[in-house]
Amino acid sequence: MKCEALSIKKYLDKSPNIFFIFGSEVILKNNSKDILKNHLKAKGFTERKFINKDGFKDIEQAIIENAGGSLFGSKTIIEINHDQGKIPDQIIKIFEIPNIGNMENIAIIINSHNEKLNSSTKWVKQMDLSALIVECKKLKSFEEKIWLKNELSFTSDQDRNGLVQSIYEMNSGNLVAQQNEIKILKLVYKDGMNMAQGSVIDSSEFLPFELEDMIISRDTKNALRIVSSIKSSEGHYAPLLVWIVGKIVNSSTSALQNRSPQASLQKSGVWGDKISGYMSFIKKHSLKDLIGLQRNVFELDLANKGLIKKNFWDELDTLIIKLTAS
Repeated sequence: MKCEALSIKKYLDKSPNIFFIFGSEVILKNNSKDILKNHLKAKGFTERKFINKDGFKDIEQAIIENAGGSLFGSKTIIEINHDQGKIPDQIIKIFEIPNIGNMENIAIIINSHNEKLNSSTKWVKQMDLSALIVECKKLKSFEEKIWLKNELSFTSDQDRNGLVQSIYEMNSGNLVAQQNEIKILKLVYKDGMNMAQGSVIDSSEFLPFELEDMIISRDTKNALRIVSSIKSSEGHYAPLLVWIVGKIVNSSTSALQNRSPQASLQKSGVWGDKISGYMSFIKKHSLKDLIGLQRNVFELDLANKGLIKKNFWDELDTLIIKLTAS
């Protein structure tokens, strides 16, 4: 059985607990995984086992071992990550296991990097009989707006249509950038917020976003000045600051690992007019340093949530100095 990502919820109750996700749209693939995991959790699947390339040889054994359920009666999700090359034999053989589609104590989620499938091949036909195949292809313009409307369900009916149109016009064809806008909105949205032309963020909230410009231009003084101003008057923006700093570090790390850094930045949701600034910023940092800073961002988030005994604002200042140091 096959469906497109936008209609996945309609097929969940009709499908065996085996799912194959593929396609070119990463955001839809991630969203589909989240939907599947929530669906399976509601069905009592509480244990999870991850298998990547190094563990492909153990796939059949993992299925057999978990098919009978655990000693405590829990059900297990086996998540298989296929991130390179053609579909290996170990995954193909899953669909040759007798009664694979009727095993009640295991669920299998295969997340494949493949953008296309040949429906005429024998193994795909076998998979079609015992799994839900979820295709996550690029969306048409009207489909993007449907997706946006669903993602903006946390906004009021009065605001939603305007937000959909504004985000779509700024980021047409780029779901990563659209999702970044949605994440920001979840942090700052207020019912009836001002819909300023060209931005979904009210003018009173521009200051946090100036921090991104100051960091990528490595302007330590003004970056720290912005943080100080926010701390004294708008402390509730702490989660947004974590998101901004994390975006800089994670986007830059991905770009340094990519053969085409500019294309990577664009896919990460960096606006076109900021890419040159990011490129200059990246040249001043090594991959090793940025990977280390990812850990700092993680700890900054924990500090903001009160999960570790560190002062959030002190940690933020220290991280900004590391990011902007000459």
